[in-house]
Amino acid sequence: MEVSVIPDFHRLNKSRTVEMSKEELREKLREETERSRRNAGHRKPVREDSRRQKKIAEATKKQLPPQSPARKKRVAQVKKQEAQQRKQEAQQRKQEEKLLREKQRSRRRHGSNIVYYVMLAVLAAVIFAVLSVTVLFNTEKIIVEGDSDYTDEQIIEASGLKGNENLVRLSLTGLPEKMLDRLVTLDSVKIEKIFPTTIKISVVRSVPMACFIYEGKNYVISHIGRVMSTEGANTDCMQVLGYKPAESVIVGSFIKAEDEEQDKLVQEISRAIEKAGIEGIGTVDITDNLSIVLTYDNRVEIHIGSVLEIDQKMRIINELLFNGHIAETEHVTLDVSDTSRAIQRPITSAPLTPIPVIYENEESEDGETTEEARETAPGA
Repeated sequence: MEVSVIPDFHRLNKSRTVEMSKEELREKLREETERSRRNAGHRKPVREDSRRQKKIAEATKKQLPPQSPARKKRVAQVKKQEAQQRKQEAQQRKQEEKLLREKQRSRRRHGSNIVYYVMLAVLAAVIFAVLSVTVLFNTEKIIVEGDSDYTDEQIIEASGLKGNENLVRLSLTGLPEKMLDRLVTLDSVKIEKIFPTTIKISVVRSVPMACFIYEGKNYVISHIGRVMSTEGANTDCMQVLGYKPAESVIVGSFIKAEDEEQDKLVQEISRAIEKAGIEGIGTVDITDNLSIVLTYDNRVEIHIGSVLEIDQKMRIINELLFNGHIAETEHVTLDVSDTSRAIQRPITSAPLTPIPVIYENEESEDGETTEEARETAPGA
């Protein structure tokens, strides 16, 4: 057993205290320590307490009674189970580490795939955009729907479409308005793109609502206020009297009156006549909007007053004209300005019967019988 040599610092310090300074003493002690370590082979000294504990453990082990075979077997089994458990835990840790590494690799690979997919999608979008404005979506067919006075060829020609336009690059802005300027008997035009190769044009025919005379010409107005033609005298639409346009009238344009109230009057009267199902109204005089006069079949003059309760007034007129109250040859004047009572007056020398008329017989003071006619509202 190797024993380390420890210098006697106390003796050395005591014998040289007077003769050495502190620096020299420290240097001397350092040299002695290094020399002692070299002589001991640079091995650390073994502590006495650790030797003592080891001897006590060995002695205690010798004093213990020997283990029985069953106990040894159980201990061996426990150790074996512990070893297996440690092995399983080690395998599980390895498997978890392997899964973690695979997940990290997959995440890195997936991240790179996303970049690849994005680049591929951008490239595909660019290629599709180029093809869509060059090769794809070129017009192959133009179809026309709706009833009109024009042929399909005339409508397509008015549109300016050649049939070889690319639907993606084709702009339809302002095109319906240009067509309406050229096709004056249409009220509306709608153009749609039907991908991949079709254009659909839908048209609506203008329906005459009224006509009026201006500067010697008889203009026809549609239901949307558009001037259809100058052939009003050859149509069956009602003639509006007292209408004054705000500006010069151009066929195909929309008309406006100097008094905006007149436009509303014409539309309201036309709507009420159409709703009541009255046909044969010849003229409508709106010179005075509080005393509007209509003529029917050039023999019945109808005073309706204002447009207040216009629907009720038209129902009364329909009842009087078409339910036997007025003969087909009678020339009369009707006043329905008051919807509570309708008044009929003759305007010719022909015998007329007021409608409805109730005759009551009553005796006079001298015993003679007299007849009294009383006018009532229709249906009374």
